[in-house]
Amino acid sequence: MAVPTAMKRNIALVGHGGCGKTTLAEAMLFAAGVITRMGAIEDGNTVSDYNPEEIRRRYSIYSSILPFDHNGHRITLIDCPGYLDFIGETLAALNAVDAAVLVVSGVAGVEPQTRVNWQYLEKLKLPRMVFVSGLDKENSSFDNVVGALRHAFGKSLTPLIIPIGQQSQLKGVINVLTRRAFIKDGDKFSEQDVPAEMQDKVEAARTALVESIVELDEKLFERYLADEPITDAELAGALQAGTQRGDICPIIGGSSKQLVGVQTLFDMIETALPQPNFRGKISGKKPNGGDDSRALAEDAPFCARVFKISTEGQLGDLFWMRVYSGTLHSGDTPYNPRANESEKVTNLLVMRGKVREDVPQASAGDIVATVKIKTSKLGDTLCAKEHQIILPAIEYPSAVAYEAVEVDDKNDLEKTMSSLNQYSGMDRTLRVMQNEETKEQVIYGMGQLHLDVAAAYVKGKVGVQLQWKRPRVPYRETITTTAEAQGKYKKQTGGRGKYGDVHLRLEPKERGTGFEFVDAVVGGVVPSRFIPAVEKGVIETMEAGPLSGSRVIDMRVTLFYGSSHSVDSDELSFKVAASMGFKYAFEKCGPILLEPIYSVVIYTPDNFLGDIMADVNTRRGRVGGIDQEGDLKVVNAQIPLGELYQYINSLRSMTQGQGYYEMTFSHYEQVPSNVQADIVKKYQATRKEED
Repeated sequence: MAVPTAMKRNIALVGHGGCGKTTLAEAMLFAAGVITRMGAIEDGNTVSDYNPEEIRRRYSIYSSILPFDHNGHRITLIDCPGYLDFIGETLAALNAVDAAVLVVSGVAGVEPQTRVNWQYLEKLKLPRMVFVSGLDKENSSFDNVVGALRHAFGKSLTPLIIPIGQQSQLKGVINVLTRRAFIKDGDKFSEQDVPAEMQDKVEAARTALVESIVELDEKLFERYLADEPITDAELAGALQAGTQRGDICPIIGGSSKQLVGVQTLFDMIETALPQPNFRGKISGKKPNGGDDSRALAEDAPFCARVFKISTEGQLGDLFWMRVYSGTLHSGDTPYNPRANESEKVTNLLVMRGKVREDVPQASAGDIVATVKIKTSKLGDTLCAKEHQIILPAIEYPSAVAYEAVEVDDKNDLEKTMSSLNQYSGMDRTLRVMQNEETKEQVIYGMGQLHLDVAAAYVKGKVGVQLQWKRPRVPYRETITTTAEAQGKYKKQTGGRGKYGDVHLRLEPKERGTGFEFVDAVVGGVVPSRFIPAVEKGVIETMEAGPLSGSRVIDMRVTLFYGSSHSVDSDELSFKVAASMGFKYAFEKCGPILLEPIYSVVIYTPDNFLGDIMADVNTRRGRVGGIDQEGDLKVVNAQIPLGELYQYINSLRSMTQGQGYYEMTFSHYEQVPSNVQADIVKKYQATRKEED
C-alpha cells in the first residue's frame, strides 16, 4: 500500500435508496479494470451488496468498502445504504472519509434521504460533489434535477457538465470548464471537441460556471472584472480550493450502466476532492480530558479510529479502521485509551466485497481491517501508547421505532438477547435494553425495516424467530391531595403470629422533587427498630403503583402513629402493614397518571403539512412552531410517547415516503382523565388475567 498520502482519496457514495449508488460503484470498479464485468442488483452479484440479506432484499443494508487504484491514485469508496433505517452505517462512513459524492436520481431528483445526507455533510463540513445518475432512463432530466438541487440546497451547487443527448439517446457528456466532450463509440469513449450544434449552449454554461468559480477567489474575481485572461488551470485550482472549503459543489452526471460520465467523475475525484491530509490535523482529547490534536501525516504518532465492525463468516468479527496519522504494521500493539489496554494486531486486510488481501502495513489516509482484537468497540481510538489521544465520538440520531421482544420458547431468550446485543455493537443506532419498570426486553431502531433486519440477523445467527409486541409505556403515578390511612397486618396461625400497625400521611410534592419519608412517631408506639422496615415497605410499593403498575413519584410519606405487639411484631409485619397503609391512603389522594412527553421534530414537504398537523392533533400533540429548512417544513411538536408507537410508519405513509422525524424525551405530564380511565381499566383487566 505504498501510495503517497497526496495520492489517496477516501470517498463516501451517499444518496436516497434506489438512486444508483451501488450501480455507480460497480461502474467505477469496472472502468478502473478491477472487475471484468458489471454486476446488477437484480441479479444479486454486485461487489458491494454481497451480504445474503442484501441480496435477498435487493438493497444495501451495510456500508461496503471498495478500494482500488486509478491513474496512480488509491481511491477508497464507501458505498453507503440509501434508506434512513440504516443511517448509522452511513454516519460511521462519513466520519471516516474526506469527501462525498451525493448520488441523485436523474428521474426522481431530490428525495428524502438526499436531504438527510446533505444535512449530515453540512454538519460534518465534508467537501462534496453531486453525480446525477440514470440520465439514460425515461423521464430523466439533468436540467430539472439541477434546478431542484439548487432550490433545495442553494446556489453553491453548480453544473459542470452538459449531457450529449437525452434519455435513450444519451451519448456522452461535455465538461464545460475544459470544453471537451466524452462521447461513447461502441464499447469505448473518445475525447472530442464540442459538437458544433452544442457550442453556444456550452459557452453559455461555461460563462455561468466561470462566474461561480472566480467569485471564490478575490484576485481572480478582480482579474475577471478587468477582462484579463484566466487560464483553465487557474480556474481548476480555484474550483478545487472552493470545493474543499465547501464554497462550491460541482454537479456532474451520466449513466452508470452505460459508463457515461464515469471518466469525468474520476477526474473530479482526483483533481477537486481533497487528499486525506488537507485539513492538516485532527482534534481530540487527552485521556485526562485536555485538548490535543494529531497531524495528518505519516511521520506523526500513530492514530486511528474503529468506524465499522462487521461479521464476515469464518473470519469472525472484522474491525475497520481509518488511519489518520503514523503507520501501523502487522504485529503491532496499538493502545486503546478507553479500555486502557493494548491490542495485538496480528494481520491487516484490505477487502473489496468478499475479496480480501493481506497487507504488511497501513499509513495515514488508509482504510484497513483487522480481526481478533479483544477490547475495542465501535468508535474507539487506537493510538501509540506514548502519545495517547481520544478522537471525538461519532454522533448518532436517536431511535424513532421500538418494539418489545418476544420469543416462543423462553429458553431461547438469553441467546436471542445476546445476538441482538452483538448486532447493536455493530450498529449504534440499534439499542437493546431491558426496561427495569416493565421488565420487557425492548429494541430501538431507526424504523420498522431496521428492526426487521435485526430480527433476520438473529434468525440467521441463532435460528430464533423474533416476534414484536407493543411495549408498555413507562407511566408515573402521583397524588394531588393529602390523605391519611391505617395499615394493619394481623395474622394468627396457632403459634407465633404476625402483627404490624402503622398510620401514614401522604402529601403531594412539587414535580421533580422526588420521595421523602418522615418519621413523626412520638412515644415509641412504633419501635424504632421497625421504622426502616416501614420505609422499605413504602418504597417497594411505590415501584408498582395501584393505577397502572408504574413507579410512584413526588410525594412525602409521614409515619405518625401505630402500634406493636411484644411477641408477634417483626420487620416483615411492619413492611406489609406499610404497604397496605400506603395503598389505602393513595386511593384517597386524588391519584393521577403522568405520561412521558417527547419533543418531536418533523420534516415534511410543504404539501403534506396540513395532514401532519391534523395527525399531531389526533395524537394529543401540541405544535410549538413551524420553521423552514430548504424546501422542507419543520414542525416542532410535543407528543405523548404512548401516541408515537409506529409513528414512523404513519408519517412515511402520509408523506409518500418523504417525511422523517427525530424525537427526544422532554418531561412527564398529567394524563387526561378519560385516557387515564382507559389505562387503569386495561391494567386491572390484565391483573385479573394474571391472577
